[in-house]
Amino acid sequence: MAEQYSVQAENLMKSSVEEYTETLKDVKATDANITILRNIRISISGKPRRLVDVSDLRTTEDPHLIELLVFNTEHIELLTEKINEVEFDYQVDGQFIRINVPDPSYKQLMEVVDDLNRKKNHAMSRLTKAKSEATTRARTAVENEFITQGVASAASRKCDEYYQKYGDEVSEITLEKIKSILGPEFFEKYKNEEMDFKA
Repeated sequence: MAEQYSVQAENLMKSSVEEYTETLKDVKATDANITILRNIRISISGKPRRLVDVSDLRTTEDPHLIELLVFNTEHIELLTEKINEVEFDYQVDGQFIRINVPDPSYKQLMEVVDDLNRKKNHAMSRLTKAKSEATTRARTAVENEFITQGVASAASRKCDEYYQKYGDEVSEITLEKIKSILGPEFFEKYKNEEMDFKA
């Protein structure tokens, strides 16, 4: 019978990469401007409130237009004062504030890249966990004489191979997403500054 330790590890790793790929679909360059808006705080009756507590923030088909549906129109003036502070143009239309946002700066996009790298690290830790659980179980099976040391060593080698394979896949997926977020010009700057620093 073939050992199941590395098979289970591979299944867990494959699943982790699929989930990571799905997670990255929601990450966009426009997140940089949305983060600025989400960080807006206003004071209502002496209590600080986040923008998302008093309005619904919506993206649109146009990457340069974000809509706020303000729950209470009395808060529109407080919100527009804060929007003026971040220097975004806007139009008020009833309960809606339509905000025209510029292309994100390199610094703003790097915050999105930092978030991507955090997500990547989480995905890599899931791969590490899948690998270590399988090798630990195989080692315990040897101690309890369920399998031979040769089977455990083979399982460990396969787990190492799977970890390398799926870890490389996570790194490649992340790099492609970073390219799409930064665009060609900023990606070159990123390669020169960030990647040289990591090397």
